[in-house]
Amino acid sequence: MATTTNCYGETEPISGMTYPGAYPDQMRVVDAVIRDMHHPPYLLDITMLSELRKDAHPSIYSGDLSPQQRADPVGSADCSHWCLPGLPDTWNQLFYAALFFQL
Repeated sequence: MATTTNCYGETEPISGMTYPGAYPDQMRVVDAVIRDMHHPPYLLDITMLSELRKDAHPSIYSGDLSPQQRADPVGSADCSHWCLPGLPDTWNQLFYAALFFQL
């Protein structure tokens, strides 16, 4: 595992069962509203799954960086997107299963 403070060089997801970030207050509201509904919808919550995929960032490969930024990947890595294959593929598989197999 890389020791950088951003996602550059990370190639493995976070392991373990603990949520790496704080559970968003917005999700607490959503959970409470769904719990109080007479006919609640099925919510496919991919928040924790996505949080665990620190390796799924485009990093310096996003195409929008200058040569100077590419030369300093530790300072320029893009850690704000979840755009690489793997995570969206997992979302799609879970969504397919939820649609057709009523999880």
